[in-house]
Amino acid sequence: MRLLSAHALYASRRAVVALLVATLAMQLAAGLGLAWVAGFGAVEGALRNVNWPWLGVLVGALVVSFLGYHHAYRGMFATSPHWSLPHRQMVPVALAGFGGFLAHGATEIDLAALRTGGADRREASVRVSGFGGLEYGVLALGGSAAAIVVLALGLDKPPPSFTLPWAIIPVPGFLVAFWLARRYGDRLSAATGWRGGIGIFLESIDVVRRLFLHPMRRDSAVLGMAAFWAGDACAAWSGLAMFGFHMKVAALIVGFATGMLVTRRTAPLAGAGLLAVALPVTLWLSGAPLAVAIPGIFVYHVMTLWLPIPGSLATMRTLRGLVESAGATGAESAAAGGGTGSRAARVSAAGLAAPGQPGTINRAK
Repeated sequence: MRLLSAHALYASRRAVVALLVATLAMQLAAGLGLAWVAGFGAVEGALRNVNWPWLGVLVGALVVSFLGYHHAYRGMFATSPHWSLPHRQMVPVALAGFGGFLAHGATEIDLAALRTGGADRREASVRVSGFGGLEYGVLALGGSAAAIVVLALGLDKPPPSFTLPWAIIPVPGFLVAFWLARRYGDRLSAATGWRGGIGIFLESIDVVRRLFLHPMRRDSAVLGMAAFWAGDACAAWSGLAMFGFHMKVAALIVGFATGMLVTRRTAPLAGAGLLAVALPVTLWLSGAPLAVAIPGIFVYHVMTLWLPIPGSLATMRTLRGLVESAGATGAESAAAGGGTGSRAARVSAAGLAAPGQPGTINRAK
């Protein structure tokens, strides 16, 4: 458990290999467990009908998905007049978030990148929180639109327990959240402690609101995130098509949004095991044969996790440099405010943990 809680960014080569092996083992365990539930004979029958050209479509959809993710990162993290993040740093940060293996909680590397680019601690926290809200918000709107289509067409699947919440909740939820952010965000902008945390949360919602007000601008994070989710859903659809099932798009989106309990960016080890179990089940309940959903989503998960890993591992030095640079930036801020210049002060000021120090980045050696 100590090994699994360690951040791969600062792990030794042996530990990184162990984490990769653990990730693969969890994926295989999830796939085999579901195959046992569905029946090995039924899954074997689906495997005999594999159509390999769809694998090329799946990979192409993931390329589009990453381009959208990178564009969303630029729209959220590189458009402030007060700070900037160079392209050479943006690509590794976006790749780490897209693949998820190095993200480990979704905030540390993003915070380091923004602090290095010149953002203060509060603005960095607001942007990182806002990006997470945008990620789930765009997915929720897509699920809502797809659920309305399913209900309008009178499809039997997905079931009402899926479609009705998606059709009813997201839009009113957005409007209420935007209203709360506008009404109470300024009052808590200078607060500290738990009130300050609520203030950051409300301000991040207001950032998302402003992004939705201008979805068609050049660096639109909304359009980038929409392309990310569209590419990811297309990849999942292609995984099912590999084994002979062409699922209705609206039903797929509802099942996909329901099964995406956590994103690769927020889940430990990119969601290995958890998403591999949840998504086939929600797609099965949405109309896909379980014996097809199991291998189809297994291929989808293998590609989404393992394709970005070589690039992520190759950029680990750049990511480490960002974290160390963020620590130095935090130390300068602490010194300017009368704090110490020690390494502990740098770590505390940056909101990150350096190698061998307790904190959010490195929980165990």
